[in-house]
Amino acid sequence: MTNILAAAALIASQMGAPIPVDAPAVVVPVAMAKAASAPRAAATSGYVSATGYLSGSGYMQCSAPKNGSGWMNGSVNLTANLTVNGPDGVHGTVPVSGHVFLSGSCQNGSGFVNGSAAVTGWGTLYTREGKRAGSVQLNGTVFVNQYVSGYAWINQYANVSGYFNADPAN
Repeated sequence: MTNILAAAALIASQMGAPIPVDAPAVVVPVAMAKAASAPRAAATSGYVSATGYLSGSGYMQCSAPKNGSGWMNGSVNLTANLTVNGPDGVHGTVPVSGHVFLSGSCQNGSGFVNGSAAVTGWGTLYTREGKRAGSVQLNGTVFVNQYVSGYAWINQYANVSGYFNADPAN
């Protein structure tokens, strides 16, 4: 009942009517201003690049007779997780992979081989706050030229690049 009397006294005071002495105290709520955070600019799409080492291993076949010369070949899957830094501070780790076919001359089961692999990868990049910013597609070529002895261990440095597509509402 006190709330009703307080509301009536408030209305009466706004109309200029006299307020009785024994009227309950009128408490007027005060609006609290809340600081609005400035809207963060969305990440922009753009070109990105990443560097790192792609690794893999596999067996090599040498067609040379014992103590003779011949031809060696084999293939190796190369993989890596590369760190990508994009426009406006977006970042992420993107898995990339490629398949390299190696060939070269050999003697007694070992020799120099070479080949190249097309490397591709796709992943998600995130804002500094950890929210999804968009996706990235990476492409590149890795050239391998090394000495192997029956089994190839590859740890090849690569530079890949691609395009970051920002989400429309991030």
